[in-house]
Amino acid sequence: MVKILASKLRDVELITDTGIRLGWVYDLSFDEETGDILVIVAEPDEDLDTSEFVTDSEGLLLIPVSAVKSIGEVIIIDSAKLATRSKIRKKTPPLPKPAPEKKSEREEGLPKPKEIKLEL
Repeated sequence: MVKILASKLRDVELITDTGIRLGWVYDLSFDEETGDILVIVAEPDEDLDTSEFVTDSEGLLLIPVSAVKSIGEVIIIDSAKLATRSKIRKKTPPLPKPAPEKKSEREEGLPKPKEIKLEL
């Protein structure tokens, strides 16, 4: 296994295996307990529509390390493993339908009001 210093990854270009330029490495996110790298935080390419990608509050891309195919002069990302919002939505179970509104006991015991017509 080749060891690469994290400092050498800063500003390395990220490209999918289908040729889409994602952006450049900005930072790495680690698991505090194990020290494993979890996510590559990337500054998105200016031409990339980030609306379908998982981003942080600052608009930086969050790319799971499991999606990395190779690291060299560029980092190749497996587009099938790339986290996108549509994949996250598909995994989320649908929200339960709200229960029908129940009338209060007081409303249930009262007769329906009669309609009164007034003539002037």
